[in-house]
Amino acid sequence: MTFPIQKVLKTAHSIFSKLSKGVTFDTESLLPIKSLLNQIRMADVNFEPSVFRRGVTPFQAPVSYVKLYEDRVMSVGIFVMRRGAKLPLHDHPGMYGLCKPIYGEMKVNSYSRAAMSEEDILRKKSTLSASKENLLPVRRKDSICLSEEDECCVLTPESGNFHEISAVGDLAAFLDILAPPYDYETMTRTCQYYVLLEENEISNDSSIEWLCEIDEPGNFWCDTSEYKGPPLDGL
Repeated sequence: MTFPIQKVLKTAHSIFSKLSKGVTFDTESLLPIKSLLNQIRMADVNFEPSVFRRGVTPFQAPVSYVKLYEDRVMSVGIFVMRRGAKLPLHDHPGMYGLCKPIYGEMKVNSYSRAAMSEEDILRKKSTLSASKENLLPVRRKDSICLSEEDECCVLTPESGNFHEISAVGDLAAFLDILAPPYDYETMTRTCQYYVLLEENEISNDSSIEWLCEIDEPGNFWCDTSEYKGPPLDGL
C-alpha cells in the first residue's frame, strides 16, 4: 500500500532531483507535486493538534518543526505555529518552496526581488543610517490567508522568495517542501531575516519597498517534534 504522503515525496524528489543535475524548468513542472500536495490532510501525516496545544509558558517555543525527510535534493517538514506565533520575514535563496496548510489558518505575506541597478541601490543606502546598509528592493505580492481547504502556495527563486507566515487565531500547521534545502555546511544557501522599512523611509516609487537584513529575531525560536506518520524511507 502506498500512502498519499509517500506519493507526494516520491513525485517531488523525482522532479526536484533535476535541479541538482543542473536542469532548469518552469513552474508548470511543479503541477504534479501541487496536485498531490493539495490532497494532503493532517490525517495523512498523523498530525495531532492536541500534542502541540500545551499550556503556553515563557520557555515554550512559539514554533515547532516536525522533520519528515531531508537529503541534498529537498527537505520536507511540518511547521506548527502556536497562537500569536509566526515565521519571521526570511528568504529562500535560489530555492523552490511549496507550503500546504494542514490545520488551522495562516497568513502569508510575500515579496519578490525587484530589478534595480546597483547604482540606485547604493543611492538609497546613502540616505539611511549605517545600521541599514544591507538593503534589498522588493515588490509586495498580495497577502493571503490559507486554511487546510485551500491549495498550497508556491515560491520560486524569482517570485515570493521572501516571506513571513503567521498563525491566524489558534494553532496553525503547514507541510513545507523546499528544494534544494538550506545548506549550512558550505554556506551556499543560508536563511537571512529581514524587516520592512517604514513608509517614511521608502522611495517615491510606491511599487518598490525595501527590506533591511537583520539578525535572527530574539523572540523567535523553534523546537522539534517527532514525525509519527507513514514511513518515508527508500525514496
